[in-house]
Amino acid sequence: MPYNSRSISFMSLTILIAIFTLNAFGKDIPNRPEPIQTDQVTSALFAEENWAFTLGGGMMYRAKYEGSDNYHAVFIPDISARYKDGLIFANWNGIGSYPINEKNYKIGASISPSFGRKEKDDRENLRGMGDIDTGIVVNLLGEYDFGPMKLSGKISKGDKEYGTTAKLEVSKTFSLTEQLKLKVAAGNTWADEEHMQSYFGISPAQAMRSGYNQYEAKSGMKSAGVSIDTFYSITKNWEAKVMLTADKLLSDAADSPLTKKDLNTATMATLSYKF
Repeated sequence: MPYNSRSISFMSLTILIAIFTLNAFGKDIPNRPEPIQTDQVTSALFAEENWAFTLGGGMMYRAKYEGSDNYHAVFIPDISARYKDGLIFANWNGIGSYPINEKNYKIGASISPSFGRKEKDDRENLRGMGDIDTGIVVNLLGEYDFGPMKLSGKISKGDKEYGTTAKLEVSKTFSLTEQLKLKVAAGNTWADEEHMQSYFGISPAQAMRSGYNQYEAKSGMKSAGVSIDTFYSITKNWEAKVMLTADKLLSDAADSPLTKKDLNTATMATLSYKF
């Protein structure tokens, strides 16, 4: 998914302010010998042991848009706050909750930004295509653990340009040493006609401006991907991550004139502090 710097900066600043505000509340709530019920709820909410925070960042080298053959490096924040293993969570990619959180499964929802696409991101390939605006996406989330494996699903609904997508992924995490963990995942993404036409279709007006032939992209399987993530605990609080992903566009997304390369890879490395 392409990210523009303005959206990343806005989300990073929002989460950063939330983290320091919540952390300050957790430290400043006074101890009363006979607190009233409201204070008990507030103290439980902001108790430090219930919260986990991450602050850091790194760089990602990726395609300028899905299907592009041009790559560039972008800054990626690693900022998050989590309450009671996901009952409430906020990170640079969204804010949400898992109100149903059992031993082997959890179900929740979130809102997140859809970063759209800018013609200026890749003028060589997108000239005349116009912009896809940034918007808000509502997500239905689910996870199920079966043995050493995890099955994750996400259905995302946005505005007319974004449409609807659904992703299903299976993953497994290996503890190679006390400090080093490896996560391997594979998944598929489906998209409806609105999403496919926005990102891979070419309207008559766009065809006239860009020189591409008109192209109609139908709903269907959008992509299949794999990822390998490594997590290394340098100290109790410091963690380094290296993530490698490969996504292959399928069906009408792969056949689009905008798709110059149907297999896009990305590499990301981050350093973060957990507290």
